[in-house]
Amino acid sequence: MANRRNIRYVFTSSNTCDGFHSFIPDLVKPLQRVYILKGAPGSGKATFIRMLGEALAERGYEVDFWLSAADPLNPEGLYLPRLDLAVINGSLGLGVDPHYPGATGEVIGLEQYQDRESLRHYGSEIISLIDRLEAERAKVEVILKQAAEARGDIHRIFSPGLQPEKIRHLADKLEADLFQEGPAERHFYASSFSAEGTINYVDDISRSCQRRYILKGRPGSGQSIIMTEIAERGRRRGWYLEYYHSGLERESILMLLIPSQGIALIDAADTEISLRPWDVVIDMNEDLEESDWQEKDLAAAELKRLYEILLIQAREGLESAQRTLLELKKIYRGATDFSRLEDRREELLQEIINNH
Repeated sequence: MANRRNIRYVFTSSNTCDGFHSFIPDLVKPLQRVYILKGAPGSGKATFIRMLGEALAERGYEVDFWLSAADPLNPEGLYLPRLDLAVINGSLGLGVDPHYPGATGEVIGLEQYQDRESLRHYGSEIISLIDRLEAERAKVEVILKQAAEARGDIHRIFSPGLQPEKIRHLADKLEADLFQEGPAERHFYASSFSAEGTINYVDDISRSCQRRYILKGRPGSGQSIIMTEIAERGRRRGWYLEYYHSGLERESILMLLIPSQGIALIDAADTEISLRPWDVVIDMNEDLEESDWQEKDLAAAELKRLYEILLIQAREGLESAQRTLLELKKIYRGATDFSRLEDRREELLQEIINNH
């Protein structure tokens, strides 16, 4: 059994209103070494990554599993902080290749473990399934774009009541509390939209934080402005921050984490958070001018119903795409020699342990 205390799960991709997006290309750019698995769906990439990561965790390594919205049960990558090394799925349409092949990266082609002759018999079926999968995902992208527009309309109901001076004062206070020098930043998803619906890891990721500043209030009451402002101040000062983005709108930041200080800043306007005694809850409604809340809340409720209906439609579309993907994986899985692939995984495990 893997040592679960050494394992952390974070989302690196999501189905957003702008299509499927992953932070993996940016995450692997500065790393010392990257192993890139390339192969068809069902060729064993996720199993390779999961079992390799669990074996490393058993040996005492801290392991970050990078999860994909394409299949939340299966990782699209693993990262070893101690070695600054990653093993990733390079076949998610990300265009990831080693920057210095052989020196800092290596491609492991899984097609060498497949019976190409048997796959030829399924040529027309493979083409049909891939075309269907792409069409289903394109429909979902249109629906999610409509959902994002509805969510934006909700924010615009309340945002005219923002008082800029109060927002600036809060940003100054948070900057003083959160300050920490550091050299870099990393980006993940706080939530991810998948065939399972919206999956949220904010509570899990921030569990070890000694202090959490939680921004509550109506949508559009200034949370996103504060998150963006603090993130920008962090960049200017060179802080080390982890940015956790919205799974629907990747430009929207839901959580900022300062790992070395155990501090998190969380936008909880649309996120359920289990409060703890040491959490600092900030009511952003106090920064809104007095208004006819009843009328605005009714208008927002109608838009929220539309938003939720669109998310249900998008989820149904992704479920259909997932069924198509499973059919495709079944074909490739049947042509894969998993015993030889397991030998390659064991070779890589020993290489990582002995050479790094």
